[in-house]
Amino acid sequence: MAFEPNNTKITNSIKNQNQITKDKTEELDIPSFVDDVEKTKNYTFSLQPSVRKKLNLIAKEQGYPSASRFFNDLIKNMK
Repeated sequence: MAFEPNNTKITNSIKNQNQITKDKTEELDIPSFVDDVEKTKNYTFSLQPSVRKKLNLIAKEQGYPSASRFFNDLIKNMK
């Protein structure tokens, strides 16, 4: 094994990381994909490549067919 399963430092670190991730996720109301019929129009804007990668990853995790569709729903659902 790469590490000892009874090593409390590693176990606690993993638990802490999972809690941090959970806390960050709870800050945003991340939508899940729901197909709607409203027409879209193309717009051009810039993102940093690292942000685009994260956007693509989150969109895929939430079941969206594209990052732009996810981004649209995220903005639309903001309070």
